[in-house]
Amino acid sequence: MALDSGTRLGPYEIIAPLGAGGMGEVYKATDTRLNRTVAIKVLPPHLSQDPERKHRFEREAQTIAALNHPNICTLHDVGCEGDTDFLVMEYLEGETLAARLGRGPLPLDEALKVATSVADALDKAHGQGVTHRDLKPGNIMLTASGAKLLDFGLAKLKQQAKASESGAVISAVGPNTTAPGMVLGTMQYMSPEQLEGKEADSRTDIFAFGAVLYEMVTGRKAFEGKSQPHLIAAIVSATPEPISKTQPSTPPALDFLVKRCLAKDPEQRLQTATDLVWELQWIAGGSAESGASAPRGVRRQGAKIARLALAAVTLVVVAMSAIALTSPESGGPREDTRFLVEVPDMPVAEAVAVSPDGEMIAYSANDVGSTVVFVRPINSTASQKLAGTEGAGRLFWSPDSRWIAFFAGGRLKKVEAAGGPPQNICETPDLLGGTWNADGVILFASSKGLQRVLAAGGQPAPIQTSQESAAQNPQEPFFLPDGQRYLYVAGTGGDAAIYAGSLDSTDATRLVASQSNAVFVDSGYLLFHREGTLYAQAFDSSDLELSGEAIRLADGVPYAENGAAAFSASHTGVLAYRNDLRGAGAAGGTSAPAVGGVADRPLRWVGRTGTGEQAAAPGGWSGPDLSPDGKRAAVHRHDPDGGDVWIFETGNPTPSRFTFDAAQDNSSPVWSPDGTRIAFSSRRNGKWGLYVKQADNTRDEELLIEMERPAATMSWSGDRLVYWTTDSKTGGGDIWSITVGTAAGDRKPTPIVQSRADERNPQVSPDGRWIAYSSNETGRSEIYIRPFPEGPGRIQVSVNGGLFPRWRRDGRELYFMSLVSLGSMTASDIQVTGTTIQRQVPRVLFQSVFVSTVHAGGQYHAYAATADGQRFLIPQFETIAAGFGRGGGAGVNNAIASVIAAVTADRRAVTGPTSQSSSPITVVLDWTAALPR
Repeated sequence: MALDSGTRLGPYEIIAPLGAGGMGEVYKATDTRLNRTVAIKVLPPHLSQDPERKHRFEREAQTIAALNHPNICTLHDVGCEGDTDFLVMEYLEGETLAARLGRGPLPLDEALKVATSVADALDKAHGQGVTHRDLKPGNIMLTASGAKLLDFGLAKLKQQAKASESGAVISAVGPNTTAPGMVLGTMQYMSPEQLEGKEADSRTDIFAFGAVLYEMVTGRKAFEGKSQPHLIAAIVSATPEPISKTQPSTPPALDFLVKRCLAKDPEQRLQTATDLVWELQWIAGGSAESGASAPRGVRRQGAKIARLALAAVTLVVVAMSAIALTSPESGGPREDTRFLVEVPDMPVAEAVAVSPDGEMIAYSANDVGSTVVFVRPINSTASQKLAGTEGAGRLFWSPDSRWIAFFAGGRLKKVEAAGGPPQNICETPDLLGGTWNADGVILFASSKGLQRVLAAGGQPAPIQTSQESAAQNPQEPFFLPDGQRYLYVAGTGGDAAIYAGSLDSTDATRLVASQSNAVFVDSGYLLFHREGTLYAQAFDSSDLELSGEAIRLADGVPYAENGAAAFSASHTGVLAYRNDLRGAGAAGGTSAPAVGGVADRPLRWVGRTGTGEQAAAPGGWSGPDLSPDGKRAAVHRHDPDGGDVWIFETGNPTPSRFTFDAAQDNSSPVWSPDGTRIAFSSRRNGKWGLYVKQADNTRDEELLIEMERPAATMSWSGDRLVYWTTDSKTGGGDIWSITVGTAAGDRKPTPIVQSRADERNPQVSPDGRWIAYSSNETGRSEIYIRPFPEGPGRIQVSVNGGLFPRWRRDGRELYFMSLVSLGSMTASDIQVTGTTIQRQVPRVLFQSVFVSTVHAGGQYHAYAATADGQRFLIPQFETIAAGFGRGGGAGVNNAIASVIAAVTADRRAVTGPTSQSSSPITVVLDWTAALPR
């Protein structure tokens, strides 16, 4: 209904109409009591005549009236005059954002100012539990005092799009819909969940905010369609063209922010308006200094100035003396600027990658019980989690810096850095490095060898390499600039080298001796490591020739069994690597030890309820095994030179040394069934061997078998010693056995469990009929039981992941570490009937803070159980052992997450002297500037 000038609504006198819309008519009016100008909105009849809607409206109006914020249009009053319900609001002079956009996009600084004001208003409202649900340019007023958000909360009363019984979308078409074939108004700012009839929340406003911000900067709507169905389809499935494509001066951070806001899945958007405000303020403060107005083509030349300014504003700058980029000739620090990126626990230490354009860092780290992919813009202090990437291990970027490829759940997948649902590329048992060229070809390595697959998805095809490198398991490929040739590493130990190969040839060029992943940067350097020391050496990618001396960049970089180390570099001069700067000196200093430290891990006795007491003084204890009578424990003690096996008399905290050979490692002790001997593994003279020695130390050890690949003793049943080793044919860990009591010439190894999956920690049941072990064949480590030494059938014991099985002496209970709550000690009752075996639903006993050091020789036992299963001998972190108890806690979970995820997220053990899982990522800006000229 139209109101004439002079009409009274209570104390308010109408002056003139201001406009009309789906939610009513708006008039300019005078408050005769206070003699002030106000705006009156007369509500439409469908709201005024419905008692329930009217009551709801009044209740929500009271809430909105309490939103006292300079960027929210104030609601003064709610009234009723006869049959007319109305709102009394602050009168604003200016124009709507919709009217302003009719003249074209806003200048960047003005758009950021308006966007920040609107985001701040949303933050205030969301904090009060109020969601706008109708954010659009028409509801934003531009005034002399700043932007004002109108109609807050009234969209809640509006009929939402809902699903029909058939599941089709039925949309309420408002008065903004005009001529056929053209859809305007609210619908273009609706989120996918609104169109699907789902409940909206604050993230719905964030989606609409992204659409409004996109339109402010580009002058174009984020989603368009020639008809209503086309528009709905665009909102639900289409991705708007990047802002930077039409506005090259757009800061990359703003482009990234808008993409995050417009993610289809609410879980993948920015989650709060607080984040919006912070990011927008940061972008507004840094855009001028960052050189954001420079075209993308010249951004590389200005990268150092840009990033120096950004880092100085928002990031922790580390003193140049912490770890300097040095050359052998200089011997001292040169000028460089760097900062730290603090990260959660990263169980796969080398899972960090800089985008090719140098704008973002991606890494996989623990988050609430699983590893996920995080993305952090260089010019931001906040990392964003990419939903749907649970279980992610290794990762690498697409050449356009838009996609991240990663391994999870037995598949190679990809996900947009801006967020979105991950897409499957192909199946693979594991990922041992990958690279992506501009032609959309992905080259990756797994236990099946080098393979190529289209980034769009498909069946991978094997890559033929030279016979020499093919026999040495080529891994860690990296495309050179031409997209045909690539770098890779092949071989182990002193025989390992970095090679250059080609997609269209089996020829290979040996470049440098090193068991390392290799990265080439456009500035003409090859990056690689030797034993955790990172080097750069001049490299001609056309002639495949190295020149000059290798220049040492950093020490203490963690690396994996296959040589893959935690470093990455962009084409624009950004270098990222991991070590523990806070525990190391200048390059060449001693790095910090593994998680929790080596010297602060005592053995503790822990009961079934989680209470415990110290069993031995702190030391680098790992892999305990109890004698059959429970009176002694054999434990590996790690030290910088490798380590030895020691024996404790239970109840006596003073150990006695059991092995004395100056080997790299004497580890994984296992008692014989009669308690008279101990088997262990040891690496001597470059080879791995399994040894047996009298427990009373009266005789020297006897070599049972020697092999080239890592091996670890795991269980002893009768005259069979069961051990873990790797196999070049399967690419993973397998379970084997060897007969102990026979003559040396008759000791033929026998495979027990051998597959493409990674099997670990086998334990034969006390009666010798069954074997329990873990396998990641489903993409997650689970516990299985099968007949021993052979036989059909098996059962899965764990239901939410499991590691490190151990039997109770009577065989009626099996223990293991569950993954559902990060290391909780779990028990399952076992029932054997004839030739069949059954398990009961596993139950958690207590939360463990265990230590199981990962190393090149396999995985140690994480704990030992007494014969009656009432106590467990566990190496613990001394500093947080007080956190024991049922349910654990955040400190407990953080401490053990790295150990568990090292086996579940990526099957390869992290080795080297610096296996830090929570060390920060060091980012060096224009690292080549500090190299000798």
